[in-house]
Amino acid sequence: MIAPCEKHRPGPAARTAARLSGRLPVLDTRRLQLRGPRIYDFDSFAAILCSDRAGYMGGPMTRAEAWAEFTNYTACWLLHGHGLWTIDAQTAPSAGFLVLGYEYTAPEAELGIFLTEGAEGQGIAEEALTAARAHAFDTLGWDSVVSYVAADNSRCLALMQRMGAQRDRDAEAAIGDRTLCVFRHRKGAA
Repeated sequence: MIAPCEKHRPGPAARTAARLSGRLPVLDTRRLQLRGPRIYDFDSFAAILCSDRAGYMGGPMTRAEAWAEFTNYTACWLLHGHGLWTIDAQTAPSAGFLVLGYEYTAPEAELGIFLTEGAEGQGIAEEALTAARAHAFDTLGWDSVVSYVAADNSRCLALMQRMGAQRDRDAEAAIGDRTLCVFRHRKGAA
């Protein structure tokens, strides 16, 4: 079922939303564009989070839970100046999503990514994460950012190592969740 809040509603409010979205930073790489989320991106977002693909992210979720995640990360733009990007690839529009934002219980901002099945294995994750990490360091002036990775997610663990992120055992101890590894990306490293 599609809830009324998921539907585009033409008119002055939709035009205001489009103007706001147009003010968000767009990151262009060789093959990708990271852009602010739009209402019609939610179907792809929910398709990922409501499926077994979300197993490493506390899912699968209900559509309502996915909507709460989508709106939380989208609201981060207004509240913090960073948030959710939709990843458009040359070969796959809405190939996935990248977040530079907060979960309610997270002690610091996270650099996270999740892709559609068809976008995996093409280097999209590394390319998108590299662009967003550079934005965090060069534009936002951060010295570090973390990625929370399920301890049994071997593909993501390997990705973090390729990117030069280092395990942060102190951060892991602080969150006290043995199922998560915390990888710290530091400015000037990698």
